[in-house]
Amino acid sequence: MTAALALTRRGVRVTVVEREVRVGGLCGTHEHRGFRFDYGGHRFITQSTEIDRFVRDSLGDQLLTRTRSSVVVNGGARYHYPLQLDDVLAKYGVARGARALASYARANVAQRLQPREAKSFRDWVVQRFGRDLYDTFFGPYTEKLWGIAPETISADWAAQRISIPSLNDVVLRLLGVRRPEVRTYARKYLYPRLGIGQIFENFEKEVAENGGVIRHGAEVISVRTSRGRVQAVAIRDEAGEHEIPCDAVLSTIALPAFARMLGSLDREGEASAGRLRFRAIRMLNVLLEGPPVSPHTWMYISEPSYLAARIQEPLHRSPSMAPPGCTSLMFEVPCEAGDAVWSASDAQIYERCMSDADRLGIHGLRSRTIDSFSSFVREGYPIYHLDYGADRERLLAHVDRTSNVITCGRQGGFRYIFMDTAMEMGLRAAEAIEARGARRNISELRVGGGLIEACALTA
Repeated sequence: MTAALALTRRGVRVTVVEREVRVGGLCGTHEHRGFRFDYGGHRFITQSTEIDRFVRDSLGDQLLTRTRSSVVVNGGARYHYPLQLDDVLAKYGVARGARALASYARANVAQRLQPREAKSFRDWVVQRFGRDLYDTFFGPYTEKLWGIAPETISADWAAQRISIPSLNDVVLRLLGVRRPEVRTYARKYLYPRLGIGQIFENFEKEVAENGGVIRHGAEVISVRTSRGRVQAVAIRDEAGEHEIPCDAVLSTIALPAFARMLGSLDREGEASAGRLRFRAIRMLNVLLEGPPVSPHTWMYISEPSYLAARIQEPLHRSPSMAPPGCTSLMFEVPCEAGDAVWSASDAQIYERCMSDADRLGIHGLRSRTIDSFSSFVREGYPIYHLDYGADRERLLAHVDRTSNVITCGRQGGFRYIFMDTAMEMGLRAAEAIEARGARRNISELRVGGGLIEACALTA
């Protein structure tokens, strides 16, 4: 939608083919009985002044400034999120805290004296934080979130998402001498009054005003190519199957699927497409009477015995996310599309989540429930398996052989990026399409740049 808006502002004729009934993709918002739910947890923060201006110009006073409050729930205790080692060690108690600190210190010193290259997520974390913290927080949560063993996940995931605190800082913070602020973690953020999808709904209105066409509920089924260029895109919608001729294509379709659409994948390419997979998410949305359930926007549930990986309370992002006198909860459940969790009835998932809530000390939800329903994201998180980089490169190179195509975004670039980076990719893609310029580097935008949440110890 960002690319479409940028192009229509320059007078370019644009057609947006959207599989869903509303725009925004993973950053969409849906309404049910006066309650609003996003597809996951979102907030607007960006390092790009251009993107910041784009959003502020579109939403104006509809943007609220909010303060994030998050906790990690583990073993009956609640820890600050992002995890602060002094907080963890203090809540561990003297004996266990001393063991964890010693484990961390040994790993920290050993890595400094003799740095070792880590291939897997497990190796990267254990080398830098010690086995105790890995076994308690990193390992169980990561396996729960991704559905595969951490030793089969690339170290890239850890390097992109976890910062390494100074051992000196940890000790000083434990002694109360110094408490340095984490500079890469932003507690203040912007959020649209009517949900994160309001950004892209506003973009959609302007695109339509500028002459752009948005086709909702339309699925791309194939692309027609000739002489190394896409000539038309075939879609299926309520009117049937038909083609849309085009001069250029910007795709956010999942990279493996889009690479196959372009055809002529060799045996290695087909194998790569089969290995690049996404983790699905099922969200149980619970409508509740009464006051907020907790003071926290996000609660990360690290232990595998609980079904949800994260519980959100949307009201803390905007008071318009629930009617007056009400609130809501979102239980985010990682799963595989088609597995038992994905296929279970709403009643089954509701009962499991209510039982888990009771075990977590969140009581009385059943008596407050107005309604509940599930929403589903089939391609939520790209899974960084050990050799994902080679598979990703192979498919991107295949896409590059078609000269008038750009693939980007979380799914199209097979990168776990945040909303603002996806939007920035859209702006760069719009420039490339209009100028017929460089395309490949768009999917690599901000690789290695400082992620705003890089100090989070859990994904």
